[in-house]
Amino acid sequence: MKKLILALFLLSASVTMIGICSETVYAKSGGGNSNEIPASEVPAPVKKSFKADYPNAKSVEWEYTPVYYGTPVYTASFKQGHDKWVSSYYPDGTRVSAYPKP
Repeated sequence: MKKLILALFLLSASVTMIGICSETVYAKSGGGNSNEIPASEVPAPVKKSFKADYPNAKSVEWEYTPVYYGTPVYTASFKQGHDKWVSSYYPDGTRVSAYPKP
């Protein structure tokens, strides 16, 4: 009986840790696009700042990172001329970073 209780406790602790870790994303790791969102879900201040910063951007794809040092971040991947770029914004439209995509 003690082994069964211990096993259930360890299982529930593992599931809880996985749940906590999967909800907190500090930065996008390479690979999948699990955080992609449609442009309609991007806050208006973010879209306004992005349009002001990159009026000629093409092929824009948005991603949402729930937590980045305590604040949600919206990231646009896009083409500017012949180059690919990434630019990130806080929900109020403040740009966090921008850089060419390798």
